[in-house]
Amino acid sequence: MPMKRALIAVTTTAVLVLALVGPARGSRPPGTPASERAAVPATDCTAHVGYHQDTDLPGYAVPGADGSRVCVPFTWIDWAPAGYRGDYRVREFSFAAAERRLDACKADPACTALSDVAGYQPDEFRSTGEIVSFGKVDPYASGLDLTRIRRPGFFARAPYGERIAGAEPGAWTVEFTVPAEPYEVINRGITAPVRLRGWYLRGEGVRDGSGRRTRALAVLLGGRTIETTAVQDPADPLYQPTAAGGHAGVAYPSHGTEKWGARQWREYLDALRRAGFDVLTVDKRGHGISGGHSADNTLQQGLDMLRMVDALADGEGVRALGPDRVTRAGRDAVRRMTGPADARTMPILLGGASQGAYATQWAMDANLHRWCALDTPGRPCSPPWGHRNIRGALLLSTLWGMPFGDPGDLVYTAAHAEVNHSIYTPTSEPLAGIGDWPAVFIGKGIWDEYEGPLGTFSAYQRAAARAELVLVRGPHSENEHGTANVAVMRDHLVRFAVRAATGARVAGPRYSTLRDAIAASPPTWEPSTTPTPVG
Repeated sequence: MPMKRALIAVTTTAVLVLALVGPARGSRPPGTPASERAAVPATDCTAHVGYHQDTDLPGYAVPGADGSRVCVPFTWIDWAPAGYRGDYRVREFSFAAAERRLDACKADPACTALSDVAGYQPDEFRSTGEIVSFGKVDPYASGLDLTRIRRPGFFARAPYGERIAGAEPGAWTVEFTVPAEPYEVINRGITAPVRLRGWYLRGEGVRDGSGRRTRALAVLLGGRTIETTAVQDPADPLYQPTAAGGHAGVAYPSHGTEKWGARQWREYLDALRRAGFDVLTVDKRGHGISGGHSADNTLQQGLDMLRMVDALADGEGVRALGPDRVTRAGRDAVRRMTGPADARTMPILLGGASQGAYATQWAMDANLHRWCALDTPGRPCSPPWGHRNIRGALLLSTLWGMPFGDPGDLVYTAAHAEVNHSIYTPTSEPLAGIGDWPAVFIGKGIWDEYEGPLGTFSAYQRAAARAELVLVRGPHSENEHGTANVAVMRDHLVRFAVRAATGARVAGPRYSTLRDAIAASPPTWEPSTTPTPVG
């Protein structure tokens, strides 16, 4: 899950940014004030939401399941300023715009942006092994014994009983080697490479419309704080009611759970595997069983996705423990793991949830467009990564970063790039380039506490016929929508992924306005929220 807005300005760390390629085609880009106001009508009702905002929000009155009308609330984002000329979301929230704001700040003797970000201490999330000792490893170790990492079969045991255990016969415990990030090298003098660890789950191939199977790969990163192999007791609750009538989240690790949400994340992974995909997932830098001294740098995490695709082709820096309990390295490891499939040609989808969606946005843009290493002195630029077999993106709990936040935070984005050589929240470059993505699935909770659905709807408009948008009646996290809505989102994502991998038409229903998209959301509510009838 993402950091709260107050922390985003403090932990934003600039990474590498991709050159601006312009908004999606059209006479009036979706980011212009006039088009935003047309696409996002004024609200006409108010309703209460439960966990975890416990507040009243504006909404749209839409037809209910029984023909009555119900108010569906959502988190509001202000329209672009009236009278602005051009694409506000792209032009005013680029990394170049952030640098201009920092330059203006530096010219003011009262500016404190650089001193405010000095002393930055990045987050790390290390809950794996805190409840069950097996599976706790030294994430910084080189030559780690991969048998010490939990595998899918581990989760067959009580009380977990997870379906992911069925992946065990085709599961590989994997380790990829990626470079230390600029913050580590420049700020802390750490040059040792980072090891990313997780699973490669081999599928049987995705069926196309004629029943023919095609080997395809989904590369997925979980949300902020999610650890691939952390345990979650299904009896442990997400939240508890308070005496004041609200809802308080339960702190984990505690009881029988190391990280709440890990179970649901594994269900997404397994659903794609059962649909025939090979699935690669690792803990991000600074998370769980992976190395790295910062969990915050989403741009480097996005590049890691492309680095792993490269490594699946040439084997460089790869170790893998197979179902036969033998650890292999290099080309031998990837050949045994992928079999006859070729990572240079097999259809690949990149995806993630929340912070993992941030990383995916950077990765997609870097794959398609010229990009610049904005976390590095001199900001060197490079041509597109250029993997033509990357067929699209799968985005859950989707956020679009700075373009839909407070423009005042941009100065801290540039300040972190200069002082701490890292970035958390994407600037507008991925949003500007989404019109070139071959396909994109965008899923989101309507009353997302971090960013309302306007950002998601704008991205959906820019992607046009290459996109599917699915909204559900719940908060931010893909794990917190309630069982029924999680299942809806998972099923839509898998069907989209199959279409994208097999070359079928990917576009979902087209919505002219945000009201239409919200009205189309399933009439299933996150359990702590009661529908509000409209007379």
